[in-house]
Amino acid sequence: MNKTRFTLSNLPDMLQTAEQAAREAGNYLIRKLGQATIEHQKSLHDDLLNVDVEAENIILTQLRKTFPEIGTLSEETGQEGNRDQYWIVDPLDGSANFQHGSPLFAIAIALVINQVTALGVIYLPIRDEMFTAIRNQGAYLNRDHIKVSKIATVEDAIIHTGDIMKEGDSRLTRERLEDISKLLMQARRIRMIGTAATDLAYLASGRADALINHAKAPWDIEAGKLLLEEAGGKITSGQRENNEVLSIYSNGTVHEDIETLLL
Repeated sequence: MNKTRFTLSNLPDMLQTAEQAAREAGNYLIRKLGQATIEHQKSLHDDLLNVDVEAENIILTQLRKTFPEIGTLSEETGQEGNRDQYWIVDPLDGSANFQHGSPLFAIAIALVINQVTALGVIYLPIRDEMFTAIRNQGAYLNRDHIKVSKIATVEDAIIHTGDIMKEGDSRLTRERLEDISKLLMQARRIRMIGTAATDLAYLASGRADALINHAKAPWDIEAGKLLLEEAGGKITSGQRENNEVLSIYSNGTVHEDIETLLL
């Protein structure tokens, strides 16, 4: 396999392909908003929708057609092909929102080359907002450069939190509620919007100041992590006494205070 093809000079073309795939899937999802049917239940609070499958197929078909040498890792299909260079795809982040007709959902695509995330795309179809990043080249929203907020204190911060109930484990839910309670006593506002990709895009563009999340799946976070890093943010993860991993994403300036509260 010719790995020399994937160089820094190729990344803009690969980013354009990812954007086109995301936009095509986004157009499909807009037409189907509020009309999804359940294929089967993946877990207690997590359903696989028919639109998950079709949106994923739209994206994977485009990516594989343009770059057949690159493997794929997607939420519904799993990993296929090249494991040194592969796309990570979440065709619909925020399925529960989508199922109820909410416009809060996203499409996330990342490219990993030799264990390093090289580019990331998060597309919010309803607002036609395309968040993009190439490693070491900054973060952008519809081609405009974006940076994290300058909020300096937790007291002034809007903090997002990931979905604390998705696993359906009452013990985990109670423990995560304790974390939220600590933040409620300090932060200006707490938000749980139900889509990690959107959380990270908002954080990278200054619409939020921090995110507390337990999501570990690469399709949930990989594109957003790069976006946040390129926008000047900070990411740390710590293992709790219950062995659960808590990830803190922030604009950097409120990071230490949140770590003190929660870790």
